[in-house]
Amino acid sequence: MAGHTRGGLVQRILAVGAEMNSAPRLRAKTKAEFTREMADLAADLRRRIEAEVTGLDNAPAQVAERRAKALAPDGFAYFCRTYFPHYIKHPDARSRLHDYLYQRLPEILNTASGQNDVIAAPRGEAKSTICSQLFPLWCIAKRMKHYILILMDAFDQAAVMLEAIKAELEANPRLALDFPEICGRGPAWKEGVIVTSSGVKIEGVGSGKRLRGRRHGPHRPDLAVLDDIENDDNVRSPEQRDKLEGWVDKAVLNVGAADGSLDVIYIGTTLHYDGVLLRKQRNPLWRAAKFASIVRWPDDMTAWERWEELLRNEGPDAADRYYAQHQVRMDRGAVVSWPGVRPLVALMKLRVKIGTHAFDSEQQNDPVSGADALFGTVTLWVNRLPDWVFFGACDPSLGKQNKSRDPSAILIGGANRETGTLDVVEALIRRRLPDRMIEDIITLEEEYRCLRWAIESVQFQEFFRTSLVSRGAARGVPVPAIPVVPFGDKQLRIERLQPHVANGLIRLHASQTVLLDQMRHYPMVDHDDGVDALEMLWTVSLGRAVSAGATGTRPPAPPARGLGPAMFGGRRVSMRRR
Repeated sequence: MAGHTRGGLVQRILAVGAEMNSAPRLRAKTKAEFTREMADLAADLRRRIEAEVTGLDNAPAQVAERRAKALAPDGFAYFCRTYFPHYIKHPDARSRLHDYLYQRLPEILNTASGQNDVIAAPRGEAKSTICSQLFPLWCIAKRMKHYILILMDAFDQAAVMLEAIKAELEANPRLALDFPEICGRGPAWKEGVIVTSSGVKIEGVGSGKRLRGRRHGPHRPDLAVLDDIENDDNVRSPEQRDKLEGWVDKAVLNVGAADGSLDVIYIGTTLHYDGVLLRKQRNPLWRAAKFASIVRWPDDMTAWERWEELLRNEGPDAADRYYAQHQVRMDRGAVVSWPGVRPLVALMKLRVKIGTHAFDSEQQNDPVSGADALFGTVTLWVNRLPDWVFFGACDPSLGKQNKSRDPSAILIGGANRETGTLDVVEALIRRRLPDRMIEDIITLEEEYRCLRWAIESVQFQEFFRTSLVSRGAARGVPVPAIPVVPFGDKQLRIERLQPHVANGLIRLHASQTVLLDQMRHYPMVDHDDGVDALEMLWTVSLGRAVSAGATGTRPPAPPARGLGPAMFGGRRVSMRRR
């Protein structure tokens, strides 16, 4: 083991927490069983500390010097490597995440106003050790926090993390020598909650639990560490994600004092592209940082594909020999976060072991695997063309079997019959009532004068189409809407778009963020209405080009609607993370 590794001690902590978290699905543990497991874990933690942590020079001058360095405004890194060698085995082998945390966490503590930080970190880089265990201990030593909350996915996990903190305060000889005032048992010393001998309260809480009214004497919580509060189950549906985000916004962010001095550190690994962690990453009022195990991929991925083929077919020895022969070529251009502990070849082996999807999520904090992303590269148009022929498509999302109203999608495309390209000019994707959809389509038709509109007409949607035609005619803006009844499997229909998107025949605009997001994450999206409407738009544009011939007067291109000055050409953007 090297660097800031999760050694056997921390692996034991996490293993117990995961085991206890999954236990209720089989049989709820009794309080006696929980207490006994916590006692066994505490004894094991103390034995490991006593075996691995040696003493320090007890000369008063040396003690004073170490205390001064550890309590300095930027002394967190020194505190960690000096008093916790069983966690920080090789302090010079630090990852980019570690460097960031050693700088940013002291900044948070030294800022008077409350800070909201959200950090997406790779699995296995000791983020919990640093943020949920060692940082609270530093806060205790500096006497700068009164009431600390450690919030994790389940109470059992938070209680296990608190046991690790208790073990350090009880059994760490280095901490006891230099900081005797904080060590030993405090007046409260229970599973899941303690009050230290110096009067600091630390409490472990599971996600979603009630937080209102928590106090420690005159103090409200002044530090909340949210550590991997999401799990594979509560990120599956939008409703579950909304519920968890509501708990963060309503319960966690309001648990502190009225003066806004509560510091919130939210650290975790991304499990879903629309998970709470990434939602906060996109919120401008949170200070966001995102880390990946592989910062930059190698220049030559072809050699790695050959290496992977050897690994799968002939075994690790053959792959290792190939890597040894071509290491310079295979490593060229690559940048990894933690080279001293997890070099590139180790990460690539992990990628093969757990699969690209899990690797992209757990190690890259990008839960869309390159292999799973259907639309890997999209061409963006940047110049409005005078010879566009306009078509429209609408997926009303009416009459579908869903409990909540899905977004509706209205798309306008400009077809260039000479080049065969279709440029998406408008992509309006949002939740709205049928009456609002009709008004939006009529407004767009009045501006673009589309040659044909494709309207999905299943069940109630056919009534929507006929209502649209009637209202448009009454307003003097007849809408040439044709009914489209989807055939076959929808996923297969959407997959038919892939080669045309990849070849640059279907082009989007950078402002169409919702449609781009749906395409980037398809088929893992919650809503695919925009992609479905794009398939209809492409089909109706092909039908017009094939059957209509070359006659007819084309309407002039309308002025740009908020897209900025016209530019020439187009550009291709990759929507895939390797």
